[in-house]
Amino acid sequence: MFAVLALASGQVLPAAAQEPSADADFIVYTDSPRLLLHGRRLKLMQRERERESIRWMQFEALMAGGAAMPEPGFASALYGVVTARREPCRAAGAWVAQIADPARDDEARQMALVQDWCLDALDAAQADALARRLKPLLAERPAEMERARSVAFAAIALADQESKASQQALRYLVENWWKAQMIPRLARGEQPFANARALFAMVEFLHVIRDNLRLDLREGAERWFEELPMRQVLNYYPLPWPAPENFYRIPAYEGGGEPDLRLAALSRAAELALVAFDTNAQPHQFLQGWLMMDRFLMQGVYGAPYELLWANPYQPGLSYTYMPELFHGRGQILVRSSWDDDAVWFSYQPGAAQAFQNGRRMLVDLKARLAPVQVGPVKIFFPPDGMRFETGWLAPPEPDDPRPGEEYAFVVDLDPDTLYDVEVDDREMEEARTDSGGILALRFPRGETLKVRLKKAAPLGR
Repeated sequence: MFAVLALASGQVLPAAAQEPSADADFIVYTDSPRLLLHGRRLKLMQRERERESIRWMQFEALMAGGAAMPEPGFASALYGVVTARREPCRAAGAWVAQIADPARDDEARQMALVQDWCLDALDAAQADALARRLKPLLAERPAEMERARSVAFAAIALADQESKASQQALRYLVENWWKAQMIPRLARGEQPFANARALFAMVEFLHVIRDNLRLDLREGAERWFEELPMRQVLNYYPLPWPAPENFYRIPAYEGGGEPDLRLAALSRAAELALVAFDTNAQPHQFLQGWLMMDRFLMQGVYGAPYELLWANPYQPGLSYTYMPELFHGRGQILVRSSWDDDAVWFSYQPGAAQAFQNGRRMLVDLKARLAPVQVGPVKIFFPPDGMRFETGWLAPPEPDDPRPGEEYAFVVDLDPDTLYDVEVDDREMEEARTDSGGILALRFPRGETLKVRLKKAAPLGR
């Protein structure tokens, strides 16, 4: 399973919440807990405890049994705040004092959660020491997503003790970093959060900013966020990975070796948190349907706290099988032949392509002369052969078929944002433009044999 081979031959998001004026002071007025447990989320987890749900029972079994949790500050603080017990919070405080390193993003995040969730349970010495170690983060001006989340968490957790520094940090993160730097990148279709750690950090960042400042940071990149659920779902290899604790869906990754199951867990956690951020958007309802399958419920020491924190089994979802099996946009193609575990899968983005078939993950050598790849009605062509090809790879539709369907041709690895002449038998020549990733997308009637020729359009004036 997952052997690596080398191949040679909508719905619009709802309007953003009302933003404060340009001279907003970025004061945090909310009460603790401020980080991730704002509103109904804590009540949901307490209800899970009362009902003895499988998510709660698994998490409690790990904590009560003394399991070695990979993120002990986060897990103990979560256990303490849900049970309203002081002992787990004090254990979290002791871990912070003895081990936690604020220079590490995962540990800085945990320290801020302990500060916010457990402050009343810590003794004075623990509380003072924790605040002193978090305070230097407020002076940082990060450029990367995971560090930006850590600084935002620290600023909100310390908003009462360090009001001015907290406001300055939050103002920088929202105005100078997110709106000025990240939103333009997202609007251009870039993928700065392709890594599961960065994606999860981004979704948590969205949550805490909206919960405490009433700002919906998706504004200005609505299309990117509308496409995100489909990109996430189609970015997984079809065959689940069996682990002792549960099955994992494995997001596409580069290089060889076995998958990183922590990244798989964080990818699922990011999706659960994304659904929690906006339960009404139709793409998120499809994502909820994708997530609520029992065999993927995270039960291990790393994933169980995230499963409890972010999953909402009471939230209705839509069947993901009604989602398209093809995504093309922003210089990327993701396609699978069906929603079954034995589906054929293919991914392309500039400079990298992969395929998955018969339990094998295959890295595609784009420098080789490649034969076309067919996945259901989709066929991907590579230069130079892709400059001349023939349609009709599907059987013709039945005479009484009310929806005969289409064949989708993608010619990849061309010059980006460039006009090409498209000549088709018995038709007038047309022009088509490649996208930012050098992909030319064409559609043809199903089952109709046509010869297609492509050439770069001559510059105007010649």
